[in-house]
Amino acid sequence: MVVESSRAPAELAGAFVRVAHRVVWCTLVTVDRRGRPRSRVVHPIWDLGPDGLTGWVFTRPTPLKVAHLAESPYVSCSYWDPRHEVAVAECRAEFTDDEETRKYLWGRFASAPEPLGYDPKILGGADFRDPKITVLKLTPWRLSTGGQAWRAA
Repeated sequence: MVVESSRAPAELAGAFVRVAHRVVWCTLVTVDRRGRPRSRVVHPIWDLGPDGLTGWVFTRPTPLKVAHLAESPYVSCSYWDPRHEVAVAECRAEFTDDEETRKYLWGRFASAPEPLGYDPKILGGADFRDPKITVLKLTPWRLSTGGQAWRAA
């Protein structure tokens, strides 16, 4: 059964974050202008706040990724582990490159315990201002995990 509401139920969002932060790496799928899927592995971090659930990814703004998101700003984020625990977030994705967000995210990744956290310098930049990396903001419109699902009304 899929619950429809303006915001994901707190219990489901919390269960999603628990799985996502334990598994760490997810398959993120975009679609090209012909509707064909393209997957890549990314390392999001999720925040559950008063406005709901938001995912964040430091990523390289490759021409392919930029073109795909310009054509369709929707992505699928899928987590799976060998125990067959699955968590999926269908999201609206947007590049969010303001200095405040970049600085926040740099600190968020640097301060989170491993394996979720990491030193963002491994991306090749000295600090959060590096133009070779960008921030991808993920806003879920559908979540599922543990046999439960939610969809934005």
